[in-house]
Amino acid sequence: MYQPDKFKVHLGKGDHIGFCTFWNEPEKAIALAPELLEKCAIIGTLYSRQGVNIILRNLALNPHIRVVFAWGYGELSQTKFGTAGRDILFALWERGVNDDGSIPNTNFLLEKELDVTVVRDIIKHVQLVDISEVPLDKVLTQLQVQESDVYMEPVRFADAIPTAVERFQSENVGWLARGKKVIDVWTRVVQRVMLYGAIKGTQYGSKQKELMGFSWVIDDEDPDNPVLPDEWPQDLREVTGATQDAIEQYFKVFLSKEMPAGVQYTYGNRLMCWGPNCLDQITDSIERNFTLSPDTRRAVMTTLIQFLQTDGKLHMLSTFRSHDIFKAAIPNAFGLRKLQKEVSKRLGFDMGALHIVSNSAHLYEADWANAKKLIACAFTERDPSLVFDAETEGDPRGNARIEVANGKIHVTVMGVDGIELIQLGGASAHEVVRKLGQMDLFADATHMLYIGTELEKADFALKNGLAYTQDKPLDLNKKATYEKSSEKSICESSEGSGLC
Repeated sequence: MYQPDKFKVHLGKGDHIGFCTFWNEPEKAIALAPELLEKCAIIGTLYSRQGVNIILRNLALNPHIRVVFAWGYGELSQTKFGTAGRDILFALWERGVNDDGSIPNTNFLLEKELDVTVVRDIIKHVQLVDISEVPLDKVLTQLQVQESDVYMEPVRFADAIPTAVERFQSENVGWLARGKKVIDVWTRVVQRVMLYGAIKGTQYGSKQKELMGFSWVIDDEDPDNPVLPDEWPQDLREVTGATQDAIEQYFKVFLSKEMPAGVQYTYGNRLMCWGPNCLDQITDSIERNFTLSPDTRRAVMTTLIQFLQTDGKLHMLSTFRSHDIFKAAIPNAFGLRKLQKEVSKRLGFDMGALHIVSNSAHLYEADWANAKKLIACAFTERDPSLVFDAETEGDPRGNARIEVANGKIHVTVMGVDGIELIQLGGASAHEVVRKLGQMDLFADATHMLYIGTELEKADFALKNGLAYTQDKPLDLNKKATYEKSSEKSICESSEGSGLC
C-alpha cells in the first residue's frame, strides 16, 4: 500500500477487487456488510480530486486488482463535494491522460511523479464500474470479477514533493475576521490559516495547518441571494462549495432532520432530531424559549448554536469543535445563515450577525496549493483599492477627527452615528498613538493604520508650524493659524460612562 498511515485503506481477503466509496465512510459500510472484506482486496474512500493520485499509486502497487467498483450511494455522495473526485476518476478512465499528466477536458493534473505510461497501462487493464445506484444490501451481488493474472510488475512511484510552506509568527490562539459577506470573511480565514497556522499531523496520517480559536463574523449576507465568486476558476468553486448548486443542495441536508445513508451524522439531524426521543431543538428549545423571553440566553446544545437578540435583531452564535475550512466552511456558513433567517422570520426579528467560532480552524495538506493560489489572487498579487468604501470598510466602532491646536494634537472619537464619544490629545503623534492603543478604541486594522499616518502628518505640521487639515496634503508654504482647542480631558468627556 502507498503510505497506509497517511492514506488509510482497509485490506480484505479478496484478490482482484477494489471497492471505492465517495464520502460514505468505509468503516460504516464494512460494519453493515462485513462480507466486503471477504470479496475485496482493498477498500477505501475518495474525498477529493487529489485522491485520484492515491488510487493510481495503490493500483500500480497491486496489479492483481482488475476491477474497481465505485460506490457513491446516498445524498451526500451526490453533492458537488461527493462527485468532485468521482468526476475526475471517471474522466481519467473515459478519456485517458495526456503526456503532461493532464486529463483531457478537465483542469486536473496528475502528480508529476506518476509515470503516464504506467497510468495508461492501469486504465487499459483495470475496469472501473459505477454501482452508485445500488443500495448497500445489494452491493455484494454486484462484486463479480473473472480470475486473471497480473498485467504488470508492481510499480512504486516516487513520493510527491510537497510545496514548501512558510509560517509567520503569531499569537497562535484567538483570531477574528469580520465582514459583510461569507466569501469575503472566509477568504480572510483561509489567508490567516495559511500564513500563521501551525503545521501538525492528523489522525489520518496527513498534515494540516491549524489556528485555534478563530472567530469570524458575517454581518450582511442573504442566504437566498448569496454573493458568490464568479471570477474564481470553476474547479475551485466546486472544491470549496462556493456554487449556487452546492449551497442549495447543502440547505436540503442542513435543514433536514433526516439522516442520509452512509454517514454518522449531519448538523440538521443533530439539531432537529437530537437523542433517542428525536428532540427538535429549533422548535422545542430555541423558539419556545424566545417566546417565553426574548432576552433568553439558553443555548440549543453545548458548544454548537445559540441565538441572542439585541435591538430587534436576532444574532446567531455557533461553535465548531473541528472545522475543515477549505472544503466545508463555506457551505457550513451559508447553512447557518439560512437557519438564522428561518428562525428570525418565525420569531419576528430582523436578522443580525452570524458569529462562528472555529476552535480548530484547519486546512489539510491536499488543499494547501489551491489555498496559496487563492490568497495570492485575493491579497498578495492584487493591488488594493485606494478609494475608501464606507459601506464595506467602515470601522464598526466609529471614526476619528484629528486636529492640531494650542501646541497639541487632538483626536475626537465619534461613533458611526456621528456622536462624539471621547476626546484625547498629546504633544506628539507617539503620545496620542499610545493613548489610543491603551484604550483599544478601534477595530479595523486599515482604519488604525490610516489614523497612524494622519497622526504622523499632524505631528510634522505641529513641529514645523504648518497648517494641518485631515485628509489633505500638507502645504509646506502655509503656516499655521491655530485656534485654541475645546478638548476636554478623558474623564470630562467620558462622564457617566464608567471610565473614570
